[in-house]
Amino acid sequence: MMYSNVSIWEELKHKYTYGGSHVRLIMINVMVFLAIHLILLTGNFLINGNYGTLIVNQFKAVADAGTMLTKPWSAFTYMFIHERVLHLLFNMLVMYWFGNVIKDLIGNPKIVPLYIYGGLAGLLLFMTAYNIFPVFAGQLNTPIIGASAGVMAIVIAAATLAPDYEFRLLLFGRVKIKWIALFYIIIDILQINSTNSGGHIAHLGGALIGFIYIRLLQRGTDMAKPFYYIEDFFERVRKPRRRIKVVHKKEEKVKAGSNQGKKQATYTESSISKQEQLDTILDKINRSGYDSLSADEKAFLFKVSQED
Repeated sequence: MMYSNVSIWEELKHKYTYGGSHVRLIMINVMVFLAIHLILLTGNFLINGNYGTLIVNQFKAVADAGTMLTKPWSAFTYMFIHERVLHLLFNMLVMYWFGNVIKDLIGNPKIVPLYIYGGLAGLLLFMTAYNIFPVFAGQLNTPIIGASAGVMAIVIAAATLAPDYEFRLLLFGRVKIKWIALFYIIIDILQINSTNSGGHIAHLGGALIGFIYIRLLQRGTDMAKPFYYIEDFFERVRKPRRRIKVVHKKEEKVKAGSNQGKKQATYTESSISKQEQLDTILDKINRSGYDSLSADEKAFLFKVSQED
């Protein structure tokens, strides 16, 4: 029997790098879960007082707009916070299954935008409902946490994109994902009048944005474009491109008696290869379309296309 010598840490690094954006989101959610419980343990148990709870509450979202203005970061951080292990486990399993569908059908770069848009749409619908309906009077500071709205965006996006794609479920056999998505939506609607009203309302907000995202994408509008620009910016910061040296040609006479009897052209070496530039531009087109190219990149691409 063969055993691998790869450490757990190396395997996790490999999964984070090559597993896809949904795998990275899962790992981030798990790390945040561990960090949250470490903060709660340290602040509430080891220190006398509820310091851990007070810290964690700064990263939870609420329906009160005034409170949210004092901690705007919570509009994003809330969607990575889980306090119960079963809540985390269920969300991460669903994200893994449906994230694979999104990755295979429309590409890895679409997953994070779907997740973030779903989380923001879920929060917006949650805040709107709690500020409009009288049944929620006095509950504006009820916190909302969890990845569920973002995950629902991924689920509904996958079901909208490929409704007849099938999963093999224990006890049920092969089930089309459109029925799974419909089941989730019905459950959320029925559970609005429960102790977790805000959570189920947020799920529906995420579901709505997942549907809208795919419908717009099918009509040629990619809502993920702002994320591509942000990604490109950080990529340039992380690995700044060296300026390309101009290639000069100089002529050098051949010594008398040489069989060539002609002038020989020599070139200085470019600091970055033309092929490397071309590969970078083609990757960018594949990820975010031709329109995302700068004027210089379009000019370079045109010049290369004219060469033999």
